[in-house]
Amino acid sequence: MDARTLDRAREVVDYIAFMITEFSLKHGISMKQSFNYLYEHGAIEFLDEFYDVEHCENPNITLRVIQDICIKNGGTIIA
Repeated sequence: MDARTLDRAREVVDYIAFMITEFSLKHGISMKQSFNYLYEHGAIEFLDEFYDVEHCENPNITLRVIQDICIKNGGTIIA
């Protein structure tokens, strides 16, 4: 893996970790619960796949988007 690919992978991981943290704070759940919920309902995959677009978006908008994705995929957390 070259340095550029490794740097990009770090950026994506850092961004996903940031969104997991923000989701946990918004919903008053632990980081582990946040990760498990977002992973189980497809939001982690979404953040990874659409990093190029989503990391430029306002985090509050992205939080709503991933919440909607989770609900669409059977999640029950509602703002």
